[in-house]
Amino acid sequence: MKFFWNMYPATSLRYRLFVYISGGLLALWLFSVTAGSLSSLHEINEAADSQMAQLAQTLMQVSHDNDTVRNIVDIETLLASNHGDAKSNNHGFAVWDKDGTRLIADRHGKDIPFQTASGFSNSGPVWQSGSWRYLYLHDKVDGHTVAVSQRLKERFSTLISALWAQFAVSLLALPALFFLIHYGIRRGLEPLDKLSAELRTRDADSLHAVSEDVPVEALPMVQSLNGLLTRVSAAIGRERRFTSDAAHELRSPLAALKVQAEVFSLSNEREQPYHLAKMHESIARAQRLTEQLLVLSRIDPLSEVPDAEPVNWQQIAHQALKSANLQAREKRVRLQLNSPCGIENVLPLRGNAVLLELMLRNLLDNAVRYSPENSRVSLTLNRDGICMCDEGPGIAPEHMMRICERFYRPAGQTQQGSGLGLSIVESIAALHGLRLDLQNRPEGGLCAGLEKAV
Repeated sequence: MKFFWNMYPATSLRYRLFVYISGGLLALWLFSVTAGSLSSLHEINEAADSQMAQLAQTLMQVSHDNDTVRNIVDIETLLASNHGDAKSNNHGFAVWDKDGTRLIADRHGKDIPFQTASGFSNSGPVWQSGSWRYLYLHDKVDGHTVAVSQRLKERFSTLISALWAQFAVSLLALPALFFLIHYGIRRGLEPLDKLSAELRTRDADSLHAVSEDVPVEALPMVQSLNGLLTRVSAAIGRERRFTSDAAHELRSPLAALKVQAEVFSLSNEREQPYHLAKMHESIARAQRLTEQLLVLSRIDPLSEVPDAEPVNWQQIAHQALKSANLQAREKRVRLQLNSPCGIENVLPLRGNAVLLELMLRNLLDNAVRYSPENSRVSLTLNRDGICMCDEGPGIAPEHMMRICERFYRPAGQTQQGSGLGLSIVESIAALHGLRLDLQNRPEGGLCAGLEKAV
């Protein structure tokens, strides 16, 4: 057993199962032995007291016909060498007449104290080896008294003799039982050992599902592990696509910037301001693309809104309009805020103010960028949603399904952009339980609506 304790740490499942099962069985065995011993002792006491009562009754009947004092010869003397297992040193009896004169008594009966009160009594505590149990019968008619005695240790000797064989067999069986428990636990946990070996030998890039050939109790854990591996694989796939797309998109403005720098170095003083402006445009495009990529890298891992709190739409809307005001003034685009229901009643939800402001800023940026000069962009806040409308060209039907894809820009675009704005809007909206809906206006322009997702 010492080998087993040293073989597994205290946190081992095998160790715990072995301790719990073995300890439980051992406790149950001890309880059953104790309960059986008490029950057997009760039966022995009942049988012994019945025998004592029967013997006392017999002596009472015999004593009626004889008032002569007699000495009793021990049973061993009467049976000589053929007394079997009979013993008289654990029993005794005595008979007295009405005057208290002892008429009959054997060797131990002579030590029985005389009394006329009928019933059972003990000479001392049960645990003392010299204690006796007495039974007195007193006949009120002729005055005779009969007493029968028995050593209490005789009863315990009978109990121990009866239990010893069972106890010895149990002691021999317990090691075998512990071995079978250990063997059964080891065999039962073999599927987990195989799973552990499979995971231990798997390389870091292997994210396919592990085998579900495990016990029913471990199946939920394995299924959860497979679900985690699936999510990790999807996340790594997104990161790889994101990195690949980002590298591809950054290559264009950087390459253009390099070419423009070379042209700038070869141009004369009259042409340099034009090439310098082009360089500034490429730098601005690369800067905006980098900022959008950083925003997406922070939003993508989120599964719920961080630091959610009651939304102050008035402050968020004013900050978003303020950030787009300079760009709108350069194109003489008028920004308009509408709130028919009162701005305090807009979309009664909790959210992250920074992300929601970023969402509105991206919608405003797109609306202003694609709006013609001297047009209007309106931001409408309602109980049921938010709507951003412009007077630009809208989105061609063939591009509508893909317009929210990352880095997707329809062919023929003249406006600078990264192709990430609507993707960011859609991601932030989804985090807040909203849905982005793009619709071309019949009179011209585009309406971007944010409504509660069903």
